[in-house]
Amino acid sequence: MIRPLLLPHHCPFSARLRLPHPQVTATPATPASLSPTTRPGLTRSPLPPPSAAAGTRNRCRLCAHGARHHRRTVSCSGVSAPEMDLAVRKDLYPHVEPYETGRLKVSDVHTIYYEQSGNPGGHPVVFLHGGPGAGTSPGNRRFFDPEFYRIVLFDQRGAGKSTPHACLEENTTWDLVADIEKLREHLDIPEWQVFGGSWGSTLALAYSQTHPDKVTGIVIRGIFLLRKKELDWFYEGGAAAIFPDAWEPFRDLIPEDERNCFIAAYNKRLTSSDTDVQIEAAKRWTMWEMLTAHLIQNHETIKRGEDDKFSLAFARIENHYFVNKGFLPSDSHLLDNVEKIRHIKAFIVQGRYDACCPMMSAWDLHKVWPEAEFKVVPDAGHSANEVGIAAELVLANEKLKSMLRK
Repeated sequence: MIRPLLLPHHCPFSARLRLPHPQVTATPATPASLSPTTRPGLTRSPLPPPSAAAGTRNRCRLCAHGARHHRRTVSCSGVSAPEMDLAVRKDLYPHVEPYETGRLKVSDVHTIYYEQSGNPGGHPVVFLHGGPGAGTSPGNRRFFDPEFYRIVLFDQRGAGKSTPHACLEENTTWDLVADIEKLREHLDIPEWQVFGGSWGSTLALAYSQTHPDKVTGIVIRGIFLLRKKELDWFYEGGAAAIFPDAWEPFRDLIPEDERNCFIAAYNKRLTSSDTDVQIEAAKRWTMWEMLTAHLIQNHETIKRGEDDKFSLAFARIENHYFVNKGFLPSDSHLLDNVEKIRHIKAFIVQGRYDACCPMMSAWDLHKVWPEAEFKVVPDAGHSANEVGIAAELVLANEKLKSMLRK
């Protein structure tokens, strides 16, 4: 659902860093503020982009079990967690511009936009945006230390700057998984860290479970497993109990005799041959999500829902995926395949009051994947831009950075 490097690292181990116990944490602490920190003298690395061989030399995959000793601490939630030996940073990083942008033709129909920022010789991380259909934005780069990370953003099929806009043809979960691999190979990246929220968490899990040998670490937020009960909660009246004022405009576009399935009713309109019908349905669909994405409604997020072009891609692609059950072979597919990624160091961040992707999904994932560090932000909803969620996402990246440096 909705949605965002000077020192090259060297890993002395040919295998993986390991932690002695499954790492599970729920942290209620939220910083009082989250203001960008100015870093004087921040410049892009003068190093040339690394070759495939150099990337292989520097790579190191983090694992969920094994080697260093950590003191155990207990949060006020009562869940224990290891203490990390690093200076805790939770502020977003300053804005950086891409050092490269490009387009990659991934099929006869689709061409995706991508960009790279941060350190060309740094540790690669790929950002997977939400929706599906939301596209990326400049702020997505700010979750990562631009001196350490080689930050890769791309717009998924039909979204953002990718073309053709809002196209549903050849647009499935497995097409996107294949695109991520094509992009990794195009950029000569041997393996990379995977970061995604909402639908981005769905895609991060699908990609990582398909290509676990290409993933060095995982950070996911606002967990969405694309199960029927999650779709029913948000689109068939569950979340309406919390946001009845936002729900009514979404509901009222659909005649009463079609309200037994709002996803199907909206699909009929979002694929109409009448462009005006498409746009009206797209704005109603998109605004419902924009109004519910934050614990406290956010004006800038709501404003995005008023944009015809954004709404058309966001609503059409989301609905296309949801009416097709995410193109997943079963309702529990992503939970059933956790074993394939259990060894990878991972962080799960979840807002307690997330109305779009309620915490039941993060909790279910945590129960089958206790090795992943689990962070619950007590005063947050869905958006990655909420103070507490953004802080925990930055911190997760900082922890992975610290482990990669050791």
